[in-house]
Amino acid sequence: VTAHKPTAVVKSVVGNFTSANETNLIIAKSTRIEVHTLSADGLQSVLDMPLYGRVTGMELFRPKGSSRDRLFVLVEKLKFFVIEYDSATGTVVTRAKGDVRDAIGNPADNGQLAFIDPEGRAVGLHLYDGMLKVIPIDDQGSFGEAFNVRLEELSVVSMVFLEGCARPTVALLYEDAKHARSVKTYEVVVREKELAEGPWSQQHLDPGACLLFAVPAPLGGAIVVGESTISYLSGTHPPRAAAIKATIMKAYGRIDEDGSRYLLGDYLGNLYLLVVAHDGQRVAGLKVEIVGHTSVPSSLSYLDNGFVFVGSRQGDSQLVRLHAEPLTPTDPNNYVEVLESYVNLGPIVDFTVVDLERQGQGQVVTCSGAMGDGSVRVIRNGIGINEQATVELPGIKGVWSLRQSWMDAYDRHLVLTFVGETRVLALNEDDELDEAEVPGFDAGAQTLYCGNTQYDQLVQVTSTSVRLVHATSHQLLGSWQPPAGSNIINAAGAPSQVVVATSGGHLVYLEVVEGQG
Repeated sequence: VTAHKPTAVVKSVVGNFTSANETNLIIAKSTRIEVHTLSADGLQSVLDMPLYGRVTGMELFRPKGSSRDRLFVLVEKLKFFVIEYDSATGTVVTRAKGDVRDAIGNPADNGQLAFIDPEGRAVGLHLYDGMLKVIPIDDQGSFGEAFNVRLEELSVVSMVFLEGCARPTVALLYEDAKHARSVKTYEVVVREKELAEGPWSQQHLDPGACLLFAVPAPLGGAIVVGESTISYLSGTHPPRAAAIKATIMKAYGRIDEDGSRYLLGDYLGNLYLLVVAHDGQRVAGLKVEIVGHTSVPSSLSYLDNGFVFVGSRQGDSQLVRLHAEPLTPTDPNNYVEVLESYVNLGPIVDFTVVDLERQGQGQVVTCSGAMGDGSVRVIRNGIGINEQATVELPGIKGVWSLRQSWMDAYDRHLVLTFVGETRVLALNEDDELDEAEVPGFDAGAQTLYCGNTQYDQLVQVTSTSVRLVHATSHQLLGSWQPPAGSNIINAAGAPSQVVVATSGGHLVYLEVVEGQG
């Protein structure tokens, strides 16, 4: 039994999955896939799909003529599936599935790699050393029969399809026997099921090169991110490079559609902006600047209007916003505002079960995270509460929520009571709480009970009376007072009845009827 859903983010992608007019963030968390949309209130969940398998690769692609993307997912046991969102039913439909295991082969030392041609012509899978598996895709988005092609390069670090090529072209970052890292390209000849020599290659790159990603057309080419150098490579333009302070980059995310800006995140949680200076045809140079600090990223996804999702395996994932100016003058290198954090318990290095409150209910205390994102977490069974807003109100004695009418689904009023006073707050047109007046209420007395009743009426109980008020006009419809010399000391109510306790030990039962008490 799963006591807690997986929280570590393996990968995230952005596209038009649920609608052509809606930008979706899709997050892979081990055995679950979540689909979100970005709204004014943050990320809103659309789908949460459990999987029978751990996700190792996930990519979006768009069939020709379609206005929405499909999702390709590869799981650890070398099975894949392709799903599409059905807007009529609000569910996903499986468009393709298969098994890509081979009878023989040495599993790739650097992990499974899955990547898709930007024009949706083929899927590339690097699952075994010295082997590339290709799955052709036709114009309708249907998958053809997969085939294997041999690679001379055994230690592949990263692979990607290049953009703007007449045939599907693969660029691979690899390490040779002398531990030198280079990039080589191949063209995939689908009809002959073989590889042809690619348009360019580059040797003797940064020995710590670890990330490789394609640059969109018309620039084309690829960017290689190393420990101390970032390089732009292309077969038609001279290479460009920029030196950086030695670090290990963990993730990247593209900001602009034309590939002018990228985000990079390193193993310390530093967030960098990579700017590709170009004139639309040729790259003039590269520039790298640090823009802030986040959790150590495993995935970076730029959403829109400066919003970025930082997915992490080692710490809490975050929704951040990039600003054009530093947030504070004291920290001129911080342009990042953290809007929301999403709890991640992994990786759990150690844990123990204790009864902290000595109530016989064990709680799990974990050592979670790694490096700068390490923390101690206490996990217990119960209901979690997310705080949305806070208002400081000293001396408050009670609070009740009221609906505008009996059939309304949501409450519109908040009744607050203090010693010798009652206040009413109401939602305005901007969904903000403002102080409101209800003429039928006794505002100069402490309220013991308040609530909605049948026939669209409100009831207020104070120490001196029970008042029935119209829910819309807020005018007094009727009231009841206890006998002279006694006061109401407690009250409870239901849609059609009110029970009050008076001084002297008496209980009084009142029935609510339309238009009067």
